[in-house]
Amino acid sequence: MKTITFGSAMIDIITVISSESIEQISLSNSNQQYLLVEPGRKVEAETITRHIGGGALNTAICFTKLGCEASPVVKMGDDVPRDYIVKNCIDHGLDMGCVLIDDSQSTGSAVMIASHEKNAAIFTQRGANTSLVQSDLKKIKISEADIVHAAPLSGASANMLPEISILAKEAGAFFSSNPGIRQITKRANTVLTAAKNMSLISINKVEAAALVPCLSAIDSNLDWGTPAKSDPVIHSQGGEICLKKFCETLHSHGPEHVLITHGAKGAYLFDGKTLHHQEVIPAKVAGTAGAGDSFVSTLAWGLRSGHGAKQALLQAAHNASSVVSFVNTTDGLLNADELIIRASS
Repeated sequence: MKTITFGSAMIDIITVISSESIEQISLSNSNQQYLLVEPGRKVEAETITRHIGGGALNTAICFTKLGCEASPVVKMGDDVPRDYIVKNCIDHGLDMGCVLIDDSQSTGSAVMIASHEKNAAIFTQRGANTSLVQSDLKKIKISEADIVHAAPLSGASANMLPEISILAKEAGAFFSSNPGIRQITKRANTVLTAAKNMSLISINKVEAAALVPCLSAIDSNLDWGTPAKSDPVIHSQGGEICLKKFCETLHSHGPEHVLITHGAKGAYLFDGKTLHHQEVIPAKVAGTAGAGDSFVSTLAWGLRSGHGAKQALLQAAHNASSVVSFVNTTDGLLNADELIIRASS
């Protein structure tokens, strides 16, 4: 199976700090948490490590672990960090023939600070990841792809999502995307335009809430109704919305499958008829970065392989659970045999 992934390529510098060395404040009413560092204080880290990351690379490595050929479409600068990323990607078995160079930009990088619940605070410098343009897409051969995946796209690159979706449809590929909150809030029109060609769209509960006013604006007669007490819901600015009603509405705009990840409540997959629920697989969390990429790429692989919605969901949950057991985004990824065994036990 041949896969092509669009998105970012990054160098991730991951700093793990013990909970005793950094303060945490939690705001219960707004469900927000903050890490506090005293100005001028040197904080001892447990580890500081360097890895490759970014949505295009995370999903491509996941696909290779599952036995697929994977080619990430990424844009990087002409610099030393690019050489580091390319070498590590080749070590992971990726086809780097789709690497694009922008010598006016630097290669993207990120610094992650992980402490307490290990849900890392991330500082990013996106660099060349923001500069994908239509002429770049003409250099990419998508016609033989079985799966095309678009991870979150930044800056001007986000405008390319509809064009990527058209190329994927013309290739007859399974097209999946997890557009991310920045694309949904700043470029909802491009997301919904591309959604017409999506086999799978993956969003979390916050991103779903951000799409509610966009969907309402498109259809002035849309009535979200009132959810029953037993219904899973999305908390939008206008109040609670039945999650299944939201999935049905988004599905009507094109995506064959709608995935909503719902934090501790697990994930919900709507296949046009049934809303399937998958609980979180328990894990000792070392870091949450990369969990979403592993979930959506595993789900796309499972659905494209004909495993069925419930089985594909379970496989995705097991892979994400394994990923969060490691501090970086790829060391926990499972191969196909490991995944099938865990999902069948």
